[in-house]
Amino acid sequence: MSSPQAARQLMAQVMEPFAGQSAGSPLAGSPFTDSGPADPGRPIPCRVLLLEDSGMDADLVREHLMMIDDHAFDIHRVETRQAFIDAIADGGPYDLILSDFDLPDFDGMSALAIARDRLPRVPFIFVSGMLGEENAIEALKKGATDYVVKLRMERLQVVVRRALVEARDRNELADKRAALAESEARLRFALEAGRLGSWELTLATNQLRVSAICAANLGLSDPADIATYDRLLERVHPDDRDSQQAMVRQAVTSGLPLDMEYRTIWPDGSLQWVQVRGRAIYDKNGMPTGLAGVSLNITDRKKAEERQLLLLEELNHRVKNTLAMVQSIAKQTLRAAPSVEAFPDAFQSRLRALAQAHDLLTRRHWQGASLSEIAALTLEPHVDAGRVRVGGPPVNLTTGVAVSLHLAFHELATNAAKYGALSAESGRIDLDWEITPPAGPAARDGAVVSHAGSGHPSRAAAGALVLRWRESGGPPVVPPTRRGFGSRLIERGLAHELEGDVALAFDPAGVRCRLVIPLSSRVSPQ
Repeated sequence: MSSPQAARQLMAQVMEPFAGQSAGSPLAGSPFTDSGPADPGRPIPCRVLLLEDSGMDADLVREHLMMIDDHAFDIHRVETRQAFIDAIADGGPYDLILSDFDLPDFDGMSALAIARDRLPRVPFIFVSGMLGEENAIEALKKGATDYVVKLRMERLQVVVRRALVEARDRNELADKRAALAESEARLRFALEAGRLGSWELTLATNQLRVSAICAANLGLSDPADIATYDRLLERVHPDDRDSQQAMVRQAVTSGLPLDMEYRTIWPDGSLQWVQVRGRAIYDKNGMPTGLAGVSLNITDRKKAEERQLLLLEELNHRVKNTLAMVQSIAKQTLRAAPSVEAFPDAFQSRLRALAQAHDLLTRRHWQGASLSEIAALTLEPHVDAGRVRVGGPPVNLTTGVAVSLHLAFHELATNAAKYGALSAESGRIDLDWEITPPAGPAARDGAVVSHAGSGHPSRAAAGALVLRWRESGGPPVVPPTRRGFGSRLIERGLAHELEGDVALAFDPAGVRCRLVIPLSSRVSPQ
């Protein structure tokens, strides 16, 4: 727009004190790279959005821009409010916005508001014939980068150059801040996903800054509860404090990575394990100023390691017991075998019985088995044929008791199949059990017979499992002239293993066996 010459001179004098001021809003696009123009020999492309309704003034602006010889300006001119809004909506992308202040259907302050809302990082410069002091100050406050009075258009080159350089600097700073924020967000996500807490110790002040996860690793909800290293040491187990401090000193003095595990005591009194890793921080003179790193609660891992150690010890114990049992079975089978030729079959049969028990316990993760499972494991073929009846209340057995009872049932069933009730078509076996209450009778049949006639009183006074094996319908039973492996296993080994009483009788009508096993953690009703 044109204006009288006197008015232009007056406005130039008024506006001159404000020349060179700029707003500090961040900018989006810039034709500069981080180190300046990408190619000093080629003009830097710069797209300009020009809001100007006067064709003559638009040409004047274009001429002055073209004098900036190290830039190649692509000027997109609009004259109306809607055209300006459409250009802004398209996003350009623009590197610079130049605007008149007074237009027929529009005003510069409205254009500035639209530009700051849609393209906040693009420099916005007013190029106007008349711009009062109050308007100029208000425009700068609302985000205008600078202004040029048309009476002094030669300033446009300086103002545009300065605006583009400042835009580049603001772009670089904003991009670096955004990259830093993104990097910090990724780091926080990684730490949270890995349940890692971050911490930093300042050696000069003993101040400790920790993240929320780091505080949670110590059972605390507020990081301020461990604002110093001394407060942290209060949470460390007394037996681990000296070693913890020694490793921190070593990391500071040696420069080696810090990697340690120690116990902590939570506010609720529980004992927890923490793993800490970090490195010392040094100043430009090589003097240590602090430590920084991460922490992780490893209590679950420590418990798993303890369980694994216990399992290894238990496995070692079971292997030794199994080898001892196999050795005993081999020795007793060989002693009872009528000939060397008969030994392999008898020995292999007993090893299979032992293996069956181990298979069952393995499926149960060596957490024991029920009495009905053990009975069914041994007698299942005969139960299916209807020649064996098994019944009794639910009873839990530990692994050792389960193996011992399975071997005993196997010996009884093998003897029954060879010489007793299961060797005849009309024979049958009844296996039942009951739980006697504390201080009650040990069995319905009267007093319990002590093992091998030792005269020991019954150990079922506190409650017991009473188990009976009864054969009937088979050939008449002839008492053996000597005790074989099965008899010795039941009468001696079983009584010793189960700390109970065993009565084994070779009645003519059928073999009978009664076991009285005291109730305990090894033998317990469900």
